[in-house]
Amino acid sequence: MKNILIKNKKAFEQKLNKIKLDGVDNLHVIADFDKTLTKAVVKGQKTHTSIAQIREGGYLSEDYVKKSFALYDKYHHFEINHKLSDEEKDRKMMEWWSRHIMLLVEEGMNQKVVEDIIKKKRILLRKGAEDFFKKLHEKNIPLLIFSAGVGYIIKGYLESEGLLYDNMHIISNFFDYDKKGTVMGYKSKIIHAFNKDEFAIKGTIYFDMIKQRKNVILIGDSLGDIDMAKGIEHKAMLKIGFLNKDIEKNKDVYERKYDALILNDGPMDFVVSILKACIIF
Repeated sequence: MKNILIKNKKAFEQKLNKIKLDGVDNLHVIADFDKTLTKAVVKGQKTHTSIAQIREGGYLSEDYVKKSFALYDKYHHFEINHKLSDEEKDRKMMEWWSRHIMLLVEEGMNQKVVEDIIKKKRILLRKGAEDFFKKLHEKNIPLLIFSAGVGYIIKGYLESEGLLYDNMHIISNFFDYDKKGTVMGYKSKIIHAFNKDEFAIKGTIYFDMIKQRKNVILIGDSLGDIDMAKGIEHKAMLKIGFLNKDIEKNKDVYERKYDALILNDGPMDFVVSILKACIIF
């Protein structure tokens, strides 16, 4: 299949065969959202994450836009620096996300902005994503969307598209609104790209759905995403990563972390084919 890279085919097949043999009743799926289930580039232009939709939509002041870009310029290079320790990345990302939510609160960010972003359908799912959601729902395979983005935007968009099914659960940054719909902060501790391992799934509704399921397919686009299933025991974990840019620069480190890579912002077809293979086995 085009744009698919599997360095250790034997290990990949062993994990896949284990998942097939154990059946769909023993399987669950964990996926990132932005640039994993959604496109990273459209017509040569980078797409905007759920949080960046707020900045790009012109909803808040020019001062907010300026300060938001300044935070990006200050912190993004830490996010993509593979030489930094996990602890240092965690600290820098927490600084970034914390300062950004403070900006949103100062600007009077409100629920109407979220509703307008959802209404304008500015989120672009990857080709094959709808089939991915439907296949999981048809076979009652639990799906956890684990995102450092804006929970209400993700949830609202999927609901508006008729794609939020009862087998799905979202762990993300959900705004805490006051009675007037003004953002006061986040409802719980900030989730960023490199602390998803800290958020124990145990004790959540999702854990009740998957506690008897010992195999998982994990899908992400960052090195932080590989930790989304930490804290849960698994017999087999098949990790599929989207390597959307700087392929030659990042290929080696991504190959060490993921079992299979989808290159060049490719579609969900490979993931769907894996699901189908598990379903019909």
